[in-house]
Amino acid sequence: MAAAKLPQAVQTGFSSRLRLEQTSLFISTQPVVRATKRATANLISYAEIEEDYDDDDEDPSFGPDGSTGYGSTPAPTSHQQSQSQEPAEPKKVEVKRPAVRTRHPLYTEQQLVDIAQREEILVPIKLALEFDTYRITDFLMWNLNEQVLTPESFAIITCNDLELPVGYTNTISSSIKSQLAEYSSVANIQLPRDCGIHVIIHLSVNLDKELYEDKFEWDLGCDLTPEMFAQSVVKDLGISGEFYPAIAHALHDVLIRMKKEAVEGHLPQEVDNLAAFGAEAGWRVDQELLGAEWAPTLEKLSQEEIERREIERERNIRRLKRESARMGDITDIGGLFGGRSKRRRYDSPSQGGSPAFW
Repeated sequence: MAAAKLPQAVQTGFSSRLRLEQTSLFISTQPVVRATKRATANLISYAEIEEDYDDDDEDPSFGPDGSTGYGSTPAPTSHQQSQSQEPAEPKKVEVKRPAVRTRHPLYTEQQLVDIAQREEILVPIKLALEFDTYRITDFLMWNLNEQVLTPESFAIITCNDLELPVGYTNTISSSIKSQLAEYSSVANIQLPRDCGIHVIIHLSVNLDKELYEDKFEWDLGCDLTPEMFAQSVVKDLGISGEFYPAIAHALHDVLIRMKKEAVEGHLPQEVDNLAAFGAEAGWRVDQELLGAEWAPTLEKLSQEEIERREIERERNIRRLKRESARMGDITDIGGLFGGRSKRRRYDSPSQGGSPAFW
């Protein structure tokens, strides 16, 4: 008699599947096991042994066991074969566990209507955790006017879904609160649509061992959202769908910082886009690289290279913050926010000679 099947959603293997390293959420930090020098030294390359099959029957030097006498290369013994074989890593399989029901707070219909009418102000949140032999990295957008889900509730649900220890709830909720406090004073700023503030953005996003880099010009007053831009990039390049939230998150982060610089008057008044004949927009004149640095690129990097670039990026961000803190006299962009205006350029050398402001 066949065993009765369990009802649907009683068991789940979600957290176990994440640990199979098929997504960029869980990345293993264990070093790759390689063969030792002794094992590789005992390996024999039979392709280098010259054989003449026409003289095999006439050559008396062949013995009954197939050996060629003095100076011949002996066949590898069982001991040598055991040394040359690498220890097989245990195969990771999906493990199903009893599902834990997620408990959400209940609201009336009128309360939900009132919550839905609040303005949505999205803030980029990044979670970076170390657990066991894994590095956990997640990107999400949080509404500053969120009334349904609190950082503590989100942390509890995340730990239950990923099967993390209870102690990680405080780490996750504290990280979310600190990032919300950092962006709360700038995220709700809405620049005029006709402000005409153009900035040059250098975007760098890495997921697992893939690095996406791009350079483009952005109008801070346009209606284009980072989500629309990220969706277009993912479709055009044919890359993994995990890049969609990562690119949108990175672009949100850059635009919020740019708006803060614009309000404080630290952005340049004019951006030289190198357009032909001094036009406001158009083809850029780049005789050396033909605009190659303005095209998106996707590279395969090792984990060490990605970590090194991430450290350099954080160091550059801290340097830009220190420079912005020292500029107290710069206030306005063409009289947009009031006060004195003073032109200040932040040009960094680039491959094609184009200015870079981020």
